[in-house]
Amino acid sequence: MITEFLTKKDFSWVDVQEPETEDFERLNTDFALPYLLVQDCLRPEHLPKYEESEEGGHFLMMRSFDYDSHQNDTSVQELTRKIALFISNNRLVTIHRVELPYLTQVAEKTKKTDYPKSLHALIHQVILAVIRTYDVPVLRLQDLYDGFEHEILAKKNEHLSTIRIYHFRRQTFILKRILKQTNDSLYRCKEFWEDHPSMLQDLRENVDQLYFQLEEVSINFEHLFQLHVSLNDQRANDVMKILTVFSSILLPLNFIASFYGMNFDYLPGLHSQSSIIILSVLMLFITITAVWYFRRKGWFRLSRE
Repeated sequence: MITEFLTKKDFSWVDVQEPETEDFERLNTDFALPYLLVQDCLRPEHLPKYEESEEGGHFLMMRSFDYDSHQNDTSVQELTRKIALFISNNRLVTIHRVELPYLTQVAEKTKKTDYPKSLHALIHQVILAVIRTYDVPVLRLQDLYDGFEHEILAKKNEHLSTIRIYHFRRQTFILKRILKQTNDSLYRCKEFWEDHPSMLQDLRENVDQLYFQLEEVSINFEHLFQLHVSLNDQRANDVMKILTVFSSILLPLNFIASFYGMNFDYLPGLHSQSSIIILSVLMLFITITAVWYFRRKGWFRLSRE
């Protein structure tokens, strides 16, 4: 479906949603768009890129975040939606498969005001709207990181879900990858912005801001995860230390009990009535001495205390 989003004296904007066969023919004849590029832009696996056609037009492929995606989605196709921008002859043509609300918002805004006054300004607004769709997922990942940090440092959860960790790291990686390639694509089309360098700088600064936020979250999470592993190792060491202490206390008692439990007739004090009292006092003395010694050494104190 082809829609005339905006028509002004010096430029126009045509939007194409879920194009059909007749739409392809019209795009090729009426708008002189390269047929192969139009077909190419509908392939779902494409990542952000920039190309300049032989006719002097510009082709920019971008991906916006899909707000309908699930929080457990972990692929580029699940998390983002593709949009292609064809720029030629003072005309902007946007092509996409599904409805993108931010495009409608930009179109309504431009109809109500005199801005933008040029094709470059219009393209700047469209690309900026695509970039700003990543504000929500970046903030959500930051909140997820804060949740992980609270669980680990507040010691409310000693065993984090590996599935949650995988989804978090995978989504962070994908969004960073998309933003990185978006920035590279914008840099490659710098000749298009030769007369409007401030617009290109604004777009790249917005991408960099989101990318650096994700980079900070990613690095902090790696450090937090290493801390989580260290804390779990520390807890395991505490358990082993307690087991070692009790084993050390029980070992001499077990030796004495085993020694006098042997089936021999000639053992010291075997037939003496006072031997049981002496052995009991000796075993109690060994236990008290061992507990006092280990407590003095601080072996009963856990690391997390």
